[in-house]
Amino acid sequence: MGNGRNSRTGVILLSMGGPNRPEDIPSFLYNIFSDRTLIRLPGGALFQKPLAKLISHLRSKKVEANYRLIGGGSPLLKWTRSQADHIQTLAAEEGLDISCYIGMRYFHPLIPETIEDAVGDGCRRLIFLPLYPQYSAATTGSSFEAARKALRRHEDIEAVYIRDFHDNSAYIQFLAARIEENIRPDETLLFSAHALPQRFVDDGDPYVDQVRKCTMLAAGDREHYLAFQSRTGPVKWVGPDTVDEVRRLLEEGRKLFIVPISFVCDHIETLFEIDIDLPERMKRLGIEPRIRRMPMFNDDTRFSRVLLDVIRKDVPVHVPL
Repeated sequence: MGNGRNSRTGVILLSMGGPNRPEDIPSFLYNIFSDRTLIRLPGGALFQKPLAKLISHLRSKKVEANYRLIGGGSPLLKWTRSQADHIQTLAAEEGLDISCYIGMRYFHPLIPETIEDAVGDGCRRLIFLPLYPQYSAATTGSSFEAARKALRRHEDIEAVYIRDFHDNSAYIQFLAARIEENIRPDETLLFSAHALPQRFVDDGDPYVDQVRKCTMLAAGDREHYLAFQSRTGPVKWVGPDTVDEVRRLLEEGRKLFIVPISFVCDHIETLFEIDIDLPERMKRLGIEPRIRRMPMFNDDTRFSRVLLDVIRKDVPVHVPL
């Protein structure tokens, strides 16, 4: 993406990234487990990468099996490209002089690669917008750190970091409307956020508080619940766990409408964990999985307008000569 060397401002959409093909999975996992900001493996920094290599090798087969159930790879890059294209088109219609790029934390296009592309296109001002509505050091913080390291080679580049948009009014209105469009009268609203190790919260990470605020704003007066999914490893995680909460609510006789609150497009956490694995877990427990999930934003241009609203204040208006 990008519109040539005349662009002064580049907007880089940041996300975790994912394996595009089964053969990408070992490298993707290695990049995740090598990131000490996200996962502190035993033995200290010296042993982080050797252990990451071992873990990625041991886990690749199981992870590959899960990805094959959703088509063989992650659609995250496809949907992020769609949003980047929409944002750039909408910005041009408003006279905003930007080029929109994608920078992934753990797989290509990696953040340092994208920065080089943007600088090569003539961008001298970069706006970093994570596609994580809520801030966490494990996601947004790690991505920002990768960007800052890459920018050491470009001291003349102005960088703007947008920390979050969890309570942005345009985002909340869009999310609330999305829920109202899809939920049925007899369904209970359950938000599911990506889990976070408790140590981050104990260290002052605002993620859980921002998730809670976001759910309250989006739900309005509607009864709702919040749980956390995607736990891995023998550490203490914030709760309640999505599987446990779904089981409890289903055993009460409820029908559930699940809203993935910390995700903006489909990937392994929605397509496999919620759509496939969660119902199967309930069936194994002898519980009818009366579960529906809200469609994710994917290539919805209404969400593109939300993101443009988030970045608009940091983009200079282009005045034709």
